[in-house]
Amino acid sequence: MDRFSNTELRTERCILRPWRNADIPLIPPLADTRDISWNTSFRFPSPYDEKAAQRMVEWSRDGAGVNVWQFALVAGGELAGGIGTTRNSDVETHTANVGYWLGTRFWGKGLASEALAELVRYMHEETDVEQLTATCFGWNPGSRRVLEKCGFSLEGVRKGVVRKWGRTTDLWIYGQVLKTERPAALD
Repeated sequence: MDRFSNTELRTERCILRPWRNADIPLIPPLADTRDISWNTSFRFPSPYDEKAAQRMVEWSRDGAGVNVWQFALVAGGELAGGIGTTRNSDVETHTANVGYWLGTRFWGKGLASEALAELVRYMHEETDVEQLTATCFGWNPGSRRVLEKCGFSLEGVRKGVVRKWGRTTDLWIYGQVLKTERPAALD
């Protein structure tokens, strides 16, 4: 955790850094919109209040740098969203799930693609994670474009498995191999 707490990833327009307590009051004004929540799991609540922000910041520290790599995304000196990965469990501990969100005023500017490309680089070079997985809802083609721009491949579409606020859509599943070294197969 100590090493991770000092991590700062920089791109041309973004800084990715671990979440801080000082971010807690800044998150709700950015995140409290159904436009963002519509495209995320129920773990990202709507309404999004300060208690939700506190839970998220605390969660981002549990296993930070070992099983959780969650970053605040800062653009132009202000909080723009969040991005990160969480290690899977059991027989999938060599893999991690990717998630990201941006405040709506930051949509359509290429920031998600820029930040995700840097996160992928970091996960490849600085961790033992071998594969990344990301999912997005059928009604979110923008997120699919972000994943594809960053080298993720479509692995499958689960038809009609997402139900949110009375609507049903497909779940698109993407993956990216970071490391190709595999342990020897069992005989």
